[in-house]
Amino acid sequence: MSKKRAAFIQARELLLTTITESLFNDERFIAAWLAGSFGRGQQTWISDLDLHVVVAEAYSESLCATPWRSGARTTPERLALFQQFGTPVILFEAHSNNLLGGTFTYVLYQESAHNVDWMLIPQAIAHREPQTLLLFDKVGLPEPPLEIPESQEELIERASANVGFFWMIAAANVKNLLNSDLSDFHRNLLWLDNNIHEVRSALQGKRAPYISHTHSSVYATSEEQVAALRHRCNEMVDLMPAVVKMGGYVPTNPRSMVEKRLELLVEEL
Repeated sequence: MSKKRAAFIQARELLLTTITESLFNDERFIAAWLAGSFGRGQQTWISDLDLHVVVAEAYSESLCATPWRSGARTTPERLALFQQFGTPVILFEAHSNNLLGGTFTYVLYQESAHNVDWMLIPQAIAHREPQTLLLFDKVGLPEPPLEIPESQEELIERASANVGFFWMIAAANVKNLLNSDLSDFHRNLLWLDNNIHEVRSALQGKRAPYISHTHSSVYATSEEQVAALRHRCNEMVDLMPAVVKMGGYVPTNPRSMVEKRLELLVEEL
């Protein structure tokens, strides 16, 4: 690892330590944890800090105020908090990103070039979250509510819908190759991977866990691109009989339509 990368990691660790100690010693905050890649134990040297902070009831109204739903600004109260840990250079709020409720502010700090996704959660609605790395909990937050399992009908519909969406995107992705639109081609490959992931989980009777695309491949040649698309089509074709067996619906011979479009590409090679 280069010295610059090592220093970058060290700066992130120092930032996290400083934030954790400061929040723990501040009566306004009663719990904090990391979600995202740190929560899943999948962090890399470039991972940011997805920081969830529970605000004590007496301070929730001011710190968790949402006078706007999104925008490149924050309230004076939140800004004063963020400035305790460096100089915010880029700042953007999108409160819908905080699924528990509360606020979401992206902050990129000048000194370290690290960003922290600050999610402030009012104590009244806070609970522990799965797949997180707990930093501290002063009060013993409630456990997360039990997840209601999907019904068989819902599993069937999720599997069937993802099969249909897969083939729509697969066919459209040949057009991206014909247009030499490699940006959209690679983006659509990720969608296809997500569809395969959703179908597999539905067949297992589970909700699809998060998958990271951090190490996604880039296919440089036309031969590699066609092979990548065909590989994903093969995976979906293999899953379709199980979807039908569980009571789902799938298109008839969609693979042939993808291949018919690929013939147009072969003529150009």
